[in-house]
Amino acid sequence: MPISNITVDYNGSTQTLPVENVVACVVLSLACLIGIPGNLIVICTILFNITRRSSTIVLILTLAAADFVVLVTLPFWIYSLTDVWIFGVLFWKLTLYLILMSMYTSVFLISAMSLERLLGVLQPFAIQKWRKKGTIIKVIVCILAISSLLALPNMTLEIELDAKGRPMRRVYSSSQQEIGLLLLITLAGFLVPFTTLMISYSVISKRLKQMTCQRRSRAGKLIVSIVIAFVLCWFPYHALNLCRVTSLLAKNSNAAFSNALAMIYGRFKNAAGALAFISSCVNPILYAFAARNFKTGFKASNLAKVFEQMNSSLKEKREKESNDHELRSESACMLKT
Repeated sequence: MPISNITVDYNGSTQTLPVENVVACVVLSLACLIGIPGNLIVICTILFNITRRSSTIVLILTLAAADFVVLVTLPFWIYSLTDVWIFGVLFWKLTLYLILMSMYTSVFLISAMSLERLLGVLQPFAIQKWRKKGTIIKVIVCILAISSLLALPNMTLEIELDAKGRPMRRVYSSSQQEIGLLLLITLAGFLVPFTTLMISYSVISKRLKQMTCQRRSRAGKLIVSIVIAFVLCWFPYHALNLCRVTSLLAKNSNAAFSNALAMIYGRFKNAAGALAFISSCVNPILYAFAARNFKTGFKASNLAKVFEQMNSSLKEKREKESNDHELRSESACMLKT
């Protein structure tokens, strides 16, 4: 017989917790312990050690700040998974808003990094305008504004309260509203950006194979690692969203199938949501692994070296791409004459 619940002592009383809640608490606790100090180190390293920041470094800084903001809300959710939410309806909605805004911001920032690499390969001269500090700041402001707007619809949802007036869960006015909001989150927060990432890296890979130098830079490897980690962490969450949407659509036509999907969604949504938070703490780990490539092992100063090397490698890459473009243009002119 499978174990489905765990009995624990909490605040002097005994209560039974579902195993999925226990797993979610463990995962969220690890995300807090690793992600909060990790992202704080990244932010401080870039702000205080990197004086001249490339557009990629600015995007990484913003990504770390977004991850840090969402991670500081986790202790409240860990408490609510072990007991109940006692922090009020307004704070409930505010934390949900910050989480959704951070999700959108993170995936859009990662998409921006990938598009920057794509433009650098295809249009080495046009990319110079993108990489100006003023331009990248405008891009980040636009990303934050769009993320803020996309997260707003969930703020309009009603909250179901228990007998003591404490929030328990979100309440949708209809199945259509739930389907619409779930599809918005999954389409805007995963499927569309994921498609953009796949197209970008397919084109980049094809282009690099045509070039004489096929060696991937440290910056390129790190960005690809960030993309892969984000996809792996968020895929189960969005897959379950689509599972829930399918369950709602099949409710009238196939009740048994709909109930089976609803059971899967209810059983694994907390664990999938907890895994999604891992994406907010995994990037500092990737930077730490990059820093360990130095012979002195991992030190905070080596993190600065990683970002400095990214700055220099991106600059060298831009110069090489510009030179290659000029050589191709001169060759084409010579052939025409």
